[in-house]
Amino acid sequence: MNMDWYSIEFLYPNSYRDFIESMFPNVGIISVSTLYYFDTKKLYRYFDKKGIFLTTELFRSYCWGYTISLQNGVVFGPSQEFKNSREEIESDGFMECFKILDKMLMDTI
Repeated sequence: MNMDWYSIEFLYPNSYRDFIESMFPNVGIISVSTLYYFDTKKLYRYFDKKGIFLTTELFRSYCWGYTISLQNGVVFGPSQEFKNSREEIESDGFMECFKILDKMLMDTI
């Protein structure tokens, strides 16, 4: 399951821009489509550095969910929707992480 980078760029422009500047400094990206090949597991480290922690969990067979914790102790979750695989729930969870980071960045501007 791949991330929907076009939606992230459109819906969460501040966090998307921060992601590009942090992960591809001095290089950037030519096109959003090149992120199709990006290893989404690297998003764990990116969001950890931002104080946003995604935890995925298997509740029962083929029933994956996620929880998001912030550095200040606030916890979001568990997710309202469950998925059949870890990759699918990670994609949903990271999308929510981008949403939270976008809100945090907008509050500091």
